This record gives sequence, C-alpha cells and structure tokens, in this order.
Amino acid sequence: MSLEQIAFADRIILNKLDLVSADQKEAVIKRIKAINKPVQILEAIQARVDLDQLLGIGAFSLDRVLAVEPDFLEDKEHEHDSSITSVGITCEGACDPDKLNAWLRRLLTEKGADLFRSKGVLAMAGSDDRHVFQGVHMLLQMTSSAYDDVAPWAPGEKRVNKLVFIGRNLDRTDLTSSFKACLV
Repeated sequence: MSLEQIAFADRIILNKLDLVSADQKEAVIKRIKAINKPVQILEAIQARVDLDQLLGIGAFSLDRVLAVEPDFLEDKEHEHDSSITSVGITCEGACDPDKLNAWLRRLLTEKGADLFRSKGVLAMAGSDDRHVFQGVHMLLQMTSSAYDDVAPWAPGEKRVNKLVFIGRNLDRTDLTSSFKACLV
C-alpha cells in the first residue's frame, strides 16, 4: 500500500501479524497513524477479517480524496511496466517433494526480488494431502490439508497442480519446464 493510499484510507487491514513481534506491530501502527490518524486498523492473520467490517460501509469520500489530491479527477497519462507479467502453470501429476523444495528454493533465491506474488495448489507423491503455497517476494508459506482447512484430494480425483506467479521478467517457458521437472 502506498503512502497516498494510506492517507486516503478509512480502514486498513494489517495482515500477517503472526510473523512480527508486538514491538514491530506497534511501530507499523504508529507510522500508519502518523500518516492518517483517524484510520481504523483491522488486525489479521492470513487475511482473516470479518467481512462486515469491509463491505457496505460507504467508506469512500471523494471530498477527502480531493482535499489531499486536488487533481485526482483530471485525466492523466499512465505508464504501465511491460516487464511485469503473470505466468500460470497447470499440469497433472505428483511432485517429488525434494525436487520441488530445491526448485522453490532456487527460484526464490534467483528471482525472489522480482516475484511479487506466487501461489499454488500441489499434489505430492505418496500423499493424499492437498498442498497449498503462497508467497510474496522471497517469503513463502506452505500448508496442507493435514494442518489447515484445505480439503484433501478425493479418492480418484485427478491430481492437477496449479501455480501462478506474478512478477517482473518472468520466463514462462523456463518456469513451466523447471516445474515439470519436479514431477515424479
């Protein structure tokens, strides 16, 4: 979220609080309040927030936006970065856990700064658990149906791996072939 977005916000979701200390959380809240004192901060872990706190609240105020950015409604030139793309991979099969871990480790080490978001649903060889991962840059979280509210693979269900990467200068062919090399 940009400083400008914080300045306009009526409420903000402060997510991933399970990954920071109480002191770090308080420092972030203090910084947000210095930018926008009346903002309501909704604390969350894994983006779990009561939707009633977000939907139908009439939070947008054009007058408030115009007070901070008078030229908000003017037609402006926009530049888009053509180096930013997304790559989706869908393929049937089961992953070799060791190969997959090595591939993810190498990918995050080499491309982590350019990987804005990554997520996927994976099938692992020898397991009926559905594995899910999501990441931001070099941070990656993996969970499975054994530990979370993700449903396991149903008996006879096709094991289809689905991955999505959003980032800068992504090579679709390389990502696809290197992931497929992780399959048994």
